[in-house]
Amino acid sequence: MEILKFNKKGVSGAISAMFIIAIFFICLVSTFVIQGLTNSYNQTVLDRNRMDWERDSESIFFLAAKVNAGILNLNFSNNGGVTLHLIQVWLSQFPDSSYSQCTNQSQYWTSKYVSPGETAGKFGAAEGFKRVNIGSIGPPIKLSGLSGEYWKIKLVTERGNTFECQVPWPPEEDGGPWEGNTYAIIVADETNNFQYQDKKNSYHVWSSAWIKPKSTLSDHPLYRIKLRNTTPKGIVVHRDSFMHFQSTGSDVCRRIVSPSSDVDNAQPAPYVNNSLTIPATTTVYVYFAADLDTGDWKTDQDTGWFQVGVLIQFHFSDEPNILRTLTLPAQSAWLK
Repeated sequence: MEILKFNKKGVSGAISAMFIIAIFFICLVSTFVIQGLTNSYNQTVLDRNRMDWERDSESIFFLAAKVNAGILNLNFSNNGGVTLHLIQVWLSQFPDSSYSQCTNQSQYWTSKYVSPGETAGKFGAAEGFKRVNIGSIGPPIKLSGLSGEYWKIKLVTERGNTFECQVPWPPEEDGGPWEGNTYAIIVADETNNFQYQDKKNSYHVWSSAWIKPKSTLSDHPLYRIKLRNTTPKGIVVHRDSFMHFQSTGSDVCRRIVSPSSDVDNAQPAPYVNNSLTIPATTTVYVYFAADLDTGDWKTDQDTGWFQVGVLIQFHFSDEPNILRTLTLPAQSAWLK
């Protein structure tokens, strides 16, 4: 009797082929899984960036606020780039215009949509607010029954931003020695009020910039100017402030940068918005170096006489929703 024999080489070849195919499909499936997870992560990052952008784009400009016959009448406009959804209102009562001691505070739920560019009038005079009590929420009411005239109102949006103004608004003028006598910000008239550093001519040493050698792009010129707040209020500086150098042949603009900027850095340290406050009647250095568009270091213009001016965007610390722009008088300097 003849015994059948299997071809072991043929079987091992088939098994090897099956393993190769299995490994191929495992790699293929892994690639799809990784690609799917990457796409999901990227989409999450995009959604988060969009949410951050929308939150940063919210802005309210208060026009008027007053209590008439015990009813709050608030007018404001949405000067941001996205639709506002107001969901909470906080009211704080004060005995006088110093707004120093809160005597009563209340919270209300609401739902108010305000489109970009839209002005909301008589906010508070129409029903649509529910008083938040301990363990309960009241029926829809107006913001009425208010005693006294000095209040602070805080509006809270669905994205988590808060906007606050005092009542009455606009605020009454404080008067005093500063009002109307000079600029809110001036260049301090004292020694070392305008200085520079670079990697070639003044390395890690602050030198006068009124007469200085020309710094090239690779020298990383960093400038600072001492500004004085002449007002009785704190001044908060915004990131769009810049220093302008103008000569016959060219213009150079430098954006405000962080005081931590160092000429050894590949780029100037960017300024974090609202991170610099000039206290009342105080002088501080403000730093400029970055290109307006790219944020890179900026070279000096041609040698010779030039005019240097400073534009400061700011708000007073007690008026966070009023952005002001002040251009300081230009002064002359010399590049050798």
